[in-house]
Amino acid sequence: MIKVIDDWYITVDSYPTNYTVRRGEGKKGKNNKWLDKPKGYFNSLNGAVKEIRRLIIAEHLENGVGTLETALDTISEVDARFEKLMARIEA
Repeated sequence: MIKVIDDWYITVDSYPTNYTVRRGEGKKGKNNKWLDKPKGYFNSLNGAVKEIRRLIIAEHLENGVGTLETALDTISEVDARFEKLMARIEA
């Protein structure tokens, strides 16, 4: 499990390589299966992290009511958090 940000994380299957985006506590249940439902499947870590960013932005915008300026500020704040993460992945 790769903890990304807040309660978002990525699980990795080694063969074939698959990165699964999940949100929650990151616990496994009986049969050693993840309890949190998948939010998406990706063939790269970069793609999985980008999807988490997209989902966080959508959640923020869905729950708030405001102006375009407020929405752009929200996106900028989330982007600033993810720029640091993405720089490490792409390095």
